[in-house]
Amino acid sequence: MEVGRRVFVVVLLAIVQFLPKTVSSQLQRLETENLKLIYYSKAHEFMVPHTARCFENAFSFHQNLFDYSPNEDVTVMLQDFRDYGHGGAETVPHNILYIGIAPFSYTYETMPANERMNWMMNHELVHIVTMDQAAGRDEFFRSVFFGKVAPQADQPISMLYSYLTNPRRYTPRWYLEGSAVFLETWMAGGLGRAMGAYDEMVFRSMVRDGRYIYDMVGLEAEGTAIDFQVGVNAYLYGTRFMSYIAYHYGPDKLIAWITRDEDSKAYYASQFKKICGTSLDDEWSKWIEWEKQWQQANLDSIRKNPTTPYRAVSKKALGSVSRAFYDPSKRKLYTAIRYPGQLAHIAAIDIDTGNLEKI
Repeated sequence: MEVGRRVFVVVLLAIVQFLPKTVSSQLQRLETENLKLIYYSKAHEFMVPHTARCFENAFSFHQNLFDYSPNEDVTVMLQDFRDYGHGGAETVPHNILYIGIAPFSYTYETMPANERMNWMMNHELVHIVTMDQAAGRDEFFRSVFFGKVAPQADQPISMLYSYLTNPRRYTPRWYLEGSAVFLETWMAGGLGRAMGAYDEMVFRSMVRDGRYIYDMVGLEAEGTAIDFQVGVNAYLYGTRFMSYIAYHYGPDKLIAWITRDEDSKAYYASQFKKICGTSLDDEWSKWIEWEKQWQQANLDSIRKNPTTPYRAVSKKALGSVSRAFYDPSKRKLYTAIRYPGQLAHIAAIDIDTGNLEKI
């Protein structure tokens, strides 16, 4: 029996000896002063240096703007699991970014932006700073719990511990996305959603049609739930409100509101009242009234000029439509279209009859 055990141990050691020295699931890694960048394919290697530079540039900007001194590096995971680009940020229990490297969809110019890696780092690192930045009691409880506490479903009290170590993580999504979109636009010299035509058009249309503009509670309770684009209302309302605050109180007060420093309040609404001297609920109501007056003035200006005459060509709505090419010899428009129930395709549209031919 003893001999059998010895043979087993010898065989096991031999197997271990010939195993690869590192078992890293074939992940690649690059580290800089503040970054741990992880990617899983050699095919992504070409964009790693550029991504790291974009990260360090954005990180340096936010450090100076917010006086942010993190206690840990930020881990960035590059991935290519979707057809369109995307980004995500988390700070509990550690700081991590998920970056989808695919190109973004710019249909309807909903997301005016510069180069996508630079833009995503500018945007996503705002989330890291606004959620992770600690002061006063946050730092004390982080030392007590040896870091930031992640809430556990089977331990409800962990939610309290998590809040004590990371209070700004638990703010509404409109607050997080609004501040990030405002700063992405600022850092790009005005190129971004905060000054984009799409957001302006949405609220102008709401005022024209007499649509209800949600208050803060309504936005969280219903506005984000009925949103068919999975959360876009948080971006629309948050960006618009943040821009309103910057317009009426100045960018410095907006930054002071979202900064967590020694003189700040842990709760975002209490910090707003300290900085702006009014409650967040009251200011949100003032914004709604201002938005209605602003957009009504725009509509009145538009109505001073006659609309351009037009003739409907297609007999049905075509959904998303690309730029079209017109062939005068055949009197046909060639364009790419995409609508429910059909795969995206190129079509020829007869401008006289409206007949659509799938190509």
